[in-house]
Amino acid sequence: MNDVLELVRKNFKNLLRSKASSLIVILGPLLVILLAGLAFDNSSAYSVKIGVFRPDTNDLTDRFLDSLHSQFKVYEYNSESECVDAIKGTDINTCMVFAKDFKIGVPASNQIVFYVDYSRMNLVYAVMRAMTEKIGEESLEASENLTKVLLKTLEYTQERIADQRDILVKITTENELLTKNSLDLMAELGDMDLAFNSDAFSVDEVIHQKTQVKQWMDTSLALGDKGLSKATSFIDAADALVKNSGASSDTKNALLVEFQKTVDQAKSLKADFASTKNLTQVAFAEFDARMSGLADQIVATKGKLGDADTSRQLGLRVLDSIRNLLDQSLISVLGVQQVLNDIDRRIRAIEITDAQAIAQPIVTSIKPIVQEKTYLNYLFPVLIVLVVMFTSLLITPTLILLDRNSPASVRTYMTPVKDWSYVLANFLTSFGLLFVQIIIILAIVSIFFAGDLVSNVPKALLLLLLSTSVFILLGMIVGYVFKSEETATLGAVSLGALFLFISDVIIPLESMPDIFAYIAGFNPYVLASSLLRRSLLFDSPFMDLLPDTLILFGYAIAAAFVAVGAYMMTRKYSLEFLMKGLSPYIARLRKKGKAI
Repeated sequence: MNDVLELVRKNFKNLLRSKASSLIVILGPLLVILLAGLAFDNSSAYSVKIGVFRPDTNDLTDRFLDSLHSQFKVYEYNSESECVDAIKGTDINTCMVFAKDFKIGVPASNQIVFYVDYSRMNLVYAVMRAMTEKIGEESLEASENLTKVLLKTLEYTQERIADQRDILVKITTENELLTKNSLDLMAELGDMDLAFNSDAFSVDEVIHQKTQVKQWMDTSLALGDKGLSKATSFIDAADALVKNSGASSDTKNALLVEFQKTVDQAKSLKADFASTKNLTQVAFAEFDARMSGLADQIVATKGKLGDADTSRQLGLRVLDSIRNLLDQSLISVLGVQQVLNDIDRRIRAIEITDAQAIAQPIVTSIKPIVQEKTYLNYLFPVLIVLVVMFTSLLITPTLILLDRNSPASVRTYMTPVKDWSYVLANFLTSFGLLFVQIIIILAIVSIFFAGDLVSNVPKALLLLLLSTSVFILLGMIVGYVFKSEETATLGAVSLGALFLFISDVIIPLESMPDIFAYIAGFNPYVLASSLLRRSLLFDSPFMDLLPDTLILFGYAIAAAFVAVGAYMMTRKYSLEFLMKGLSPYIARLRKKGKAI
């Protein structure tokens, strides 16, 4: 057991004897965990950046944006395409587009379209979940408000109908009374005898009797006139007789005959007059009877007209009562109509009557900013940059340390070659290996997988080579700093793990505090994967990629200077170490030379 403990102690001494190895073994993992912990040690919601485009501004969209501002970072854009391009440029995480004349519950105007980037799979679903919850809250609130409007309208309708029930009962009672009065009036009018019998008045007989009486009267007057004429003649003859009393007997006889004739005529006229008188009396009696019958019929008719007038007065009173009842009923009906109009106005004031719109007042749809592809399409930029990064960080220091620790290292240092030539040679060696590896990967992907993965080969290849150069130079720095392959490998793995953890591959950058997210945005791995994703998936113009490309190029220049400096320091230290190791042999050679 003591031997084991002694060996363990010896191992720790050997480890601590190499300061660089001790630092990388102990501090490397600690540094990775520390930085990852500082970046992700929070439970707050993702710092999601939302782009918004609304064709027109109204109070409803303003209220939506105010609600979103409380939880997300909101940026407004002037057009839908500008908002979508902002997603491609990683300026925002999702684009929210309102329908024109946005209104809740109105079909075609209640739609909200979300544009998302499915290539960021570790963020897109979290973003959509958060946005769905937020919009769901607004939709639920809108649905509750619409339901409240419906319930209030139903409650108001119920109250008004209950208030009008008594009026309807009153109208029913008045209608029953109207019916009764109408029936009474109909009965009264039915009992009224207004029949007229023209035969009962004997108008033709009365006219005939009147004509007969007139004829007999005319005849009587004519006879009377004739009798008067005869009487006048007789008187005149008698007067002449008296005057001529001294006349002869013949004359007197002639006057006597004439007088006798006149008397006979008078008797005949008298008889005619008596006959006419009798006829006139008979005709007058009939006429008098006719006139009496006519008078009786007139009296009867007057009685009927009196009864009709009484019925008319009663009918007028009944009609006046009916008119009053109708006026009251009309007032009641107008009141009910006003209530119904009020109810109808309130119902018409409900803008949303569609059950689907009430159940889902806000309709959301999700659209990808590019045509939907396989998961490999979305992950390919991240995976290939990840492979390039770790391969560059591991293979480069391995090549450098293999050369440094080889038996031929002395010849390398003794060769009259400039320092930058060694650095360039190491870079080109690693670059050549990585270039071949990238070509093989792209060929395999294009042959065995979807061909559109590498649809933009020149631009993607250029970005990959630039990213490879950065990581190769970082690997060269690691190779020049550490002495052994083991510590260099551990350092390269730690550096790669740091780049990987402080990126959006495992956990979105939006989950970090703002300052860490801003710093992580300059992570070479984040820049390289973002550039490649925008190039392959979105086919972004090179000018849009230029800012991040220049940053990555600046990293390459800075890493190149650091690598050259590290090589020069390492070369100096290695020469000193070599001379220190060779000094005993040189001293012996000098002694032998002096002895000779």
